[in-house]
Amino acid sequence: MLDISIGILGFMIVLFLALIYVLNKTMYVPLMDFMAKRDKSIAEDMASVNAGDSEIHSLEAEANKNISKAKAEANEIKTSLISKAKEELASVFESKKAELEKDMESFIADLAVKRESLKSELSANLGTYKDSLEARLKNI
Repeated sequence: MLDISIGILGFMIVLFLALIYVLNKTMYVPLMDFMAKRDKSIAEDMASVNAGDSEIHSLEAEANKNISKAKAEANEIKTSLISKAKEELASVFESKKAELEKDMESFIADLAVKRESLKSELSANLGTYKDSLEARLKNI
């Protein structure tokens, strides 16, 4: 039947233990070291990412601050330009108003002179007009 030989069994046990020892030294220990190094590398990379995250947040906050500052400066410039334009427009308006008033006064003075000359001309020719009017009335 089944014969179990103690010598062969002992040899197989020794061979099995030797195989486990060799595999442990050549495969399992280096594999475990590699996995430990990989875990350590992953942890360091995660720490680096987290540090980069905080740096990104600080840079983002700084960028938002700079954007707000730029918007405020742009608003100031816009306000000053608008007020400057309003002042210039008011100045141009006042000068045009003064020019038009001067032209109006000149026109009124010229009109008064023409009125006086027309009046004097009518007064001078009143007799002629009267005679001409009487002659036409007679014809009617």
